[in-house]
Amino acid sequence: MIDLLEHKRAARIVALLAAAAVTLAIYASGLHGPFLLDDAPNLETIQRWVEGRLNWRSAIDNRSGPMGRSVSMLTFLLDAARRQAMDAEAFKTTNLVIHIICGMLVYLLCRQVFRRITATRDIASTTALFVAAWWLFLPMHVSTVLYIVQRMAQLGALFTLVSLIAYMAIRGWMERNDSFVPRVALWVAFPLSVGIGALAKENAVLAVPLALLIEWLCFPPAPGRSRPRAVSWLFAVTVLLPGLLATGWLVTHADAIQGGYAARSFTLAERLLTEPRILWSYVKTTLFPVGEDMGLFHDNYAISTGLLSPWTTSLAILAWMGAIVLAFVCRRRHPLISLGIGFFLIGHVLESSIIPLELYFEHRNYLPDLGVLLAVLGIALALWQSHRTPTAGFRRIVLACPPLILAIFAAGTWIQSGSWGDADTLFELQQSYNPTSPRLQAILGAREVERGNTRGALAHIELSERFGPANERMTATLWRIIAYCSAGQPVPESVYAEFEQRTELPITLNAMRYWEQVAASTEKGCGDAKRLAAAAQRWIAADHRSPRDQLIWRSRYNLARVEAVAGDLVLAEATDRQAWNDSDRNTGIGVFLFQVNATLGRKEACEAILADLRRQLNTGNADLVEAVNIFSKALADGQIGAPAKRP
Repeated sequence: MIDLLEHKRAARIVALLAAAAVTLAIYASGLHGPFLLDDAPNLETIQRWVEGRLNWRSAIDNRSGPMGRSVSMLTFLLDAARRQAMDAEAFKTTNLVIHIICGMLVYLLCRQVFRRITATRDIASTTALFVAAWWLFLPMHVSTVLYIVQRMAQLGALFTLVSLIAYMAIRGWMERNDSFVPRVALWVAFPLSVGIGALAKENAVLAVPLALLIEWLCFPPAPGRSRPRAVSWLFAVTVLLPGLLATGWLVTHADAIQGGYAARSFTLAERLLTEPRILWSYVKTTLFPVGEDMGLFHDNYAISTGLLSPWTTSLAILAWMGAIVLAFVCRRRHPLISLGIGFFLIGHVLESSIIPLELYFEHRNYLPDLGVLLAVLGIALALWQSHRTPTAGFRRIVLACPPLILAIFAAGTWIQSGSWGDADTLFELQQSYNPTSPRLQAILGAREVERGNTRGALAHIELSERFGPANERMTATLWRIIAYCSAGQPVPESVYAEFEQRTELPITLNAMRYWEQVAASTEKGCGDAKRLAAAAQRWIAADHRSPRDQLIWRSRYNLARVEAVAGDLVLAEATDRQAWNDSDRNTGIGVFLFQVNATLGRKEACEAILADLRRQLNTGNADLVEAVNIFSKALADGQIGAPAKRP
């Protein structure tokens, strides 16, 4: 018996290693691709660390989420340290290793779950191997694994899996040993794992409601007994109480949520109506990874403006209501169906609900799509159980399905990953999926700008504007200015007039970034700085968001740069000072403020600014240190505010 168990254990290890090897093989061709899209802005601090311009503590500070995501940034730092360079292949290779580790964790979690469900108890290990391999081979994961910055989503998933595995292990321990030690472990190890995961990406906190789902379905109390108090209190403190507090905050701060939609092309109500359709699109793409729903670019996804606009909105909502009812009805006889539906929906609670994020991104499914696989498995088992006397032919068909599924999905992932090895091939494939994506057209326009092809760039910008939302029209205008400046050509009168006519539009994230590039172009001598500054003043004044909003103070800072180029230093100083105050003394803005005041000969103002900059030297910012040294020397040498020499 012992030899048989050892043989089975060895076979499982071999199977897991084989799944890992196949995963490596199907992703290998995509590891040589370049940095893409959001990689550069998110890894900018790592780049500065590599160049010796920032210390490691400041390098792992990231503003993508409210908790800084320092765990994810630390792994990027380690990759850069390993190669002593910003090597895209090194980053992507680590992403692939994390993906394989996540696959192993999926196996461990599924094995624990299947052992507690009657229908899978005798085949727990084999079924868990199949689900883990299927999950590893999903083509939808390519845009997460090979998109460097989406490591944040991967690590959030990794720690969620670790947390759930730990929870199930501790709960099993509590069943065998109802003592003080496992209760302490429940209150320490599980929350600690969740907390570390939240520092990788905030949605790792969803491990807590996912654990509650597992508790409900996999750990029903024995007849006549209640759940352990330690478990009940854990979820009261970590789910019920935060839920009540969050609900209370939302009721009393509704304007804060609504305000986040000011720069979006959709409202909160439209988002809530659209997301049910998107969730079904995720399910479809997970199981049938073909067609226009594939790919990176979904920024022009049709928004639901009403229950019948489009008509599929009502259908999607009703279908999800039906799925939830099905999950409740099946909770005893077919708990895998309930677990799969609940796992998928809980996994999307943060990024697909009221938070004013973009509507559609594939990487949001990196872990929730495990719920889709579990639900499909649960349905398949229910159908199998309904055939009490299956024929030999039916058995052969069923046994052939798992390897066929794995082969088809592995082939699909191999094809997808191959396109990621080269930027031209990648964007060509993405264009075949969604040729009307405004973001894709903007990227293609940027690539033409880099190649010096102004006509080609303008054509892509035109398409981006034609298919994009109305609130992004200013982005297209700014792109046109950049295209002409990059080619060394004068900006046409029609483009200036267009900029002036569109100043009532909101400042979006894209518009803010391109306005920054326009400001840099004016400093290089391109464009009519006075005209651009006058229009930008009206543009910023027309946006009614708080001046402390990053989009506003960064736009105002870049306005100050253009005003300085236009020769109005007094106005530039006032504009930059407001941006400095609104940004909580951003050092880059402070450096520019010192330079403007130094040019104006305002010694006392320079001394006050310098004192503030010195207080921020502990960030390890080499650029700031250099600036402070230069400014200190200029003040010590009397170069600022010195009396004019008599003739």
